[in-house]
Amino acid sequence: MNPSRKAVFFGEFARLSGAGIPVDKGLKLLLRHAPNAPLRDALKGMDAALRNGSTIAEAMAPALSPLETGVIRAAENGGQIAAGFAHLEKWYSSQAKARDAALHALAYPLLIAHAAAIIPAVVGGITSGSGILQPLLLNLGGLWFILVSLYALSRFILGAARRIPALDAFISAVPWLGPAWRNSGLARWAAVMHFHIMSGQLLSGAFAEAGTASQRPRLNAASQRLSALTLSGQPAGPAMIHEPAFPEAVALHFASAEEAGMLDTECAGLADRALHDATVSMQRAGEWLPRIIYIAAMIFAAWQVLNMGRGVFQQQQDFLRDIGF
Repeated sequence: MNPSRKAVFFGEFARLSGAGIPVDKGLKLLLRHAPNAPLRDALKGMDAALRNGSTIAEAMAPALSPLETGVIRAAENGGQIAAGFAHLEKWYSSQAKARDAALHALAYPLLIAHAAAIIPAVVGGITSGSGILQPLLLNLGGLWFILVSLYALSRFILGAARRIPALDAFISAVPWLGPAWRNSGLARWAAVMHFHIMSGQLLSGAFAEAGTASQRPRLNAASQRLSALTLSGQPAGPAMIHEPAFPEAVALHFASAEEAGMLDTECAGLADRALHDATVSMQRAGEWLPRIIYIAAMIFAAWQVLNMGRGVFQQQQDFLRDIGF
């Protein structure tokens, strides 16, 4: 499912759970209105798992990502299942808005790039008399190959950055992408941490689950170290301050809240702030991406115009030479 559909999916569960309707009954209600076969199959699988005694998180796990399962598991254990669904709805709504804004802004630079591929092929084919089909297909094929390759490469790099610390650090340092990457990971971390603390679970387990849910290797590694530390009975706050994966303000606030016995309040506020910061940074990244594509499209258009002009100039030179001028 894309972010928009996921927002609707989790939003429906949030509203049904918030109204006091059990998840198993909510599943049956949603099954009646499921818009497509894959969603119906997923809902049927969840319903069957619940009837066999699975928890909500276990029943939904086959159809969800590890992040989504982690949030739901933590919320379920804390008796905050509606809040867990609502958090995921907000998360995917913000992703969908940023994605839609970026796609809308990409329309103009992509139009320029296609015009730069089409016009020289048409003009060159007409002036040379060799036809327009072959150069048109070559230009468009080359453009689409570049676009698809860039998209696939970006997906590969972002996927690898969820496993490789060096790539995680590199993306975190990219000016327009880094804030979105860092804040998104922190938002995932904070949500799982919040629900674990609300459920009264051990802080060691909260750090371990939150680190995994962050999908950032450096943040996960730091969280696993803090998990081991708290498991031995030591406080996490002082050590968190010396973990560069955590923003300084977050670490200081966490240490103060831990000392004051107010981690539940602090983590609730952190989850809200992190989600807001992630939303804003994703929107900014969505604004910068079309600008970069626009600059690349203009460079491509200028290159094509120069090639077309060079071709016309060469034809004129050949014509003058043929007539003996």
